Amino acid sequence: MDATIQPILEKVLAGERLDFDDGLTLFKSNDLLSIGAAADTIRQQKHPEGYITYIVDRNINYTNWCYVDCDFCAFYRHKTDPDAYVMSKEELGNKVQETIDLGGVLILMQGGLHPKLKLDWYEDLLQWIKANYKIHIHGFSPPELDWFAKINRLSLKETLIRLRDAGLDSIPGGGAEILTDHARDEISPKKCTSDEWLEVMRQGHYVGLRSSATMMYGHVESYGERVEHLLRLRELQDETGGFTAFICWSLQPKHTRLNISHLRAALNTSRPSQSPD
Repeated sequence: MDATIQPILEKVLAGERLDFDDGLTLFKSNDLLSIGAAADTIRQQKHPEGYITYIVDRNINYTNWCYVDCDFCAFYRHKTDPDAYVMSKEELGNKVQETIDLGGVLILMQGGLHPKLKLDWYEDLLQWIKANYKIHIHGFSPPELDWFAKINRLSLKETLIRLRDAGLDSIPGGGAEILTDHARDEISPKKCTSDEWLEVMRQGHYVGLRSSATMMYGHVESYGERVEHLLRLRELQDETGGFTAFICWSLQPKHTRLNISHLRAALNTSRPSQSPD
């Protein structure tokens, strides 16, 4: 075992919490097997049932119109682009029905930050889906919800309550990227700040909407920023208990302005922290 991580793993197995320095040391270690074994031990302690679960779901992107132009995104389009779209109810409904026919129980519904659609458009869409299909709607990432509130001149709480009452069941964790403003200022400067992302989740949890949390890694962030991201999620979970899952994925740079290869991305994020530890 890597001697630098042994006391940290002993701390974990004793039920103690890790701090920033512990997390940074683990990210720098190459002893993945020991780290994984410790993680699996904790998993078995928390879930001794001996089985795991999954659901069948589907991603539906209701529009690709977006004004924020994130450097890492290959999805967004502007209104004048020939392949820009806002999905019709008929097309969206067909996708929902296909999902149900295949045993699906949930749709993950997200889109770009559309500059024209108002909140009543989203309320109508949710109500229409619920009136016609028996499906869980896991919809609208924090950047979308933050944008809905701003463009409609409403509080976050009112925005979330109206969408909840229209049929929204839970909130996906998209748009987190890395929850430090250094990283966000570089790759998505027009998107909501890290504090705003967390506040959407906080308010959502308080009005009864559970959510997932995410992290996109392998771009401009440092190991220290990855740890900060995880700690901020943990702090909010301590406060609300509203997160039900954590999903992370690496940057997919093809066809984006960021255009960092996976190899370069790995090298890019293994250097010392760019932000204060």
